[in-house]
Amino acid sequence: MKGMIRQRGSTYTAIWHLTDPSTGKRRQHSKGGFRTRGDAQKHLNVVLGKVVEGSYRKDTPLTVRTLLEKHWLPAMESRELRAATIAQYRRVVDAWIVPQIGAIRVAALTPAHVSEMVEKLRTSESSRGRQGLSARSRQLAVGVLKSATAWATRNGMFGRDPLLGVDRPAAKSKAMTAWTTDEARAFLASVAEDREAVIWALALTRGLRRGELAGLRWDAIDLDGGTLEVRRTRVVVDGKPVDSEPKTAAGFRSVPLDDSLVAMLRSHRVQQATEKMGAGPAYDGDLTYVAVDERGHPYHPEHFSTRFESLAKRAELRVVRLHDLRHTAASLMLGAGVPVKVVSEMLGHSSPTITLSIYQHTIPSMARDAGAALSASLLS
Repeated sequence: MKGMIRQRGSTYTAIWHLTDPSTGKRRQHSKGGFRTRGDAQKHLNVVLGKVVEGSYRKDTPLTVRTLLEKHWLPAMESRELRAATIAQYRRVVDAWIVPQIGAIRVAALTPAHVSEMVEKLRTSESSRGRQGLSARSRQLAVGVLKSATAWATRNGMFGRDPLLGVDRPAAKSKAMTAWTTDEARAFLASVAEDREAVIWALALTRGLRRGELAGLRWDAIDLDGGTLEVRRTRVVVDGKPVDSEPKTAAGFRSVPLDDSLVAMLRSHRVQQATEKMGAGPAYDGDLTYVAVDERGHPYHPEHFSTRFESLAKRAELRVVRLHDLRHTAASLMLGAGVPVKVVSEMLGHSSPTITLSIYQHTIPSMARDAGAALSASLLS
């Protein structure tokens, strides 16, 4: 078994011959487009080595579209991932990747194809008039594409991963915004009589995510024991609310409730029961969810974002995102000296390292305060 390298124009092609086991005939195979003879020889050596050890697989002439829609997405669905995750993958495939490079053969993909796709996603106007995708969305598109080609290679569909050396584009994290203690206190005071006051209190004092607040059920709360179990979320899939589970194992957690929160939850439950009695047959909820409208229907998650913005403006406070209440809770806990590990577990992070990386801006002030306290106790 031999191979050769042939120059074609400004590039090099690796050529080798294999015997077709079904016919016994020798067939020529090739892979071109290498910029140097050395790169072509390296590929040829890998191919011949795999042939000797019996692991060689001929690259399958699949297009990017066929790989994603007919193979990779069904494989992801078979893993029983969260509905929101599958919906996100499908949106990335249908709206971002396939329109740009869906017709290209996977085996022929190059870093240039990916770069061109990223640039088009950055500059093209969407059907809704939006000018280009964010850096985070472009990063997600390349991540999905790389995941698909890597999966196909592992499963023997290709002899080599064409995107093995391609990096996802960099994406700067959005600046974290958090309210001060005074702002948080002023907001809670302004919504003390709001029918969803306990929801805002849980967001600001325990850092629950929007989906966790929307999916919170009474059977996950032990008022006598003073604990709240996060084990369900309510997320948006294709515009519709869907009950799901936390993304990670760390998302399943037990959150302690103090006397003030327990009292608020008890009052909230009485209010729900009163509303049900007052509405009579018109109330078609079953008192399952903590956050429901006057007829017992659980809210669409977007309700909380929209209503929070309205309440913040009404209170004449600096308007932040609903998710920033989670940042506020974490920052205030860390600033109050709560151990990082405790804050990490409260937020549902997989490790304290993640908490530190997100809230590293609070660490210098914590260190100063700790140092000042120790000096005061030893040197005064």
